[in-house]
Amino acid sequence: MNNPKPVAALVANLNPENMPSLQVAQPVKVDANTKQVINDLFDRLKGLYPAWKQAWPTDVELRAAKLEWLAEFMRAGIRQLEQIQHGVRMAAKDRSAFAPSPGVFVSWCFAPEAFGLPDAERAYKQALRNTHPSQTGHCTWAHPAVYHASVAAGWYSLQRLDQSLGFKRFEQKYLEQCQKLGRGEVLSPSPVAALPEHAGPRTPEVGRAALAMLRKTVAGGK
Repeated sequence: MNNPKPVAALVANLNPENMPSLQVAQPVKVDANTKQVINDLFDRLKGLYPAWKQAWPTDVELRAAKLEWLAEFMRAGIRQLEQIQHGVRMAAKDRSAFAPSPGVFVSWCFAPEAFGLPDAERAYKQALRNTHPSQTGHCTWAHPAVYHASVAAGWYSLQRLDQSLGFKRFEQKYLEQCQKLGRGEVLSPSPVAALPEHAGPRTPEVGRAALAMLRKTVAGGK
């Protein structure tokens, strides 16, 4: 008997063209390779979630769930092995005993960390700082995704909403930017902070001249 292959290795062979759509009313045909991928993925999920039978109590429901997950992967535009790997890693960190919905798992695949970006909390803190009026023209952004999420969330709203509501709004827009990256879209660059004006040479002569000018101004005002 062959040793089972790791889920990550099998996911590399996921072919979107072979993923069935649940909207098709015809009998669904899944090629052997894709079937192996999804079966191994679900075996891994069963190992991570002791209460998985709450979601898939019968074989019929389990088979239907596998088709639903395949269709959700296709709809979400998941194309990279790293995304699936990250979803599995996030599942391994999940403390729930109950299996996630396909939508939740897909959101894990698009989590910012999968693209080397700051997590949502750190990105939100930067958004709050950079959207303050005092930072206009002087802020730097960790990644264009953080900037575009801030714009989409609304700079005014981020500054005035309660932080729990503001974070929820920002997180949604941030995830949308991550989904664009996952689909291979290129985000336009974020603005570059203006460089400070050159103050000129600093020498004792310059300092004495400035002091003399200040004294002259003060004396003239008396």
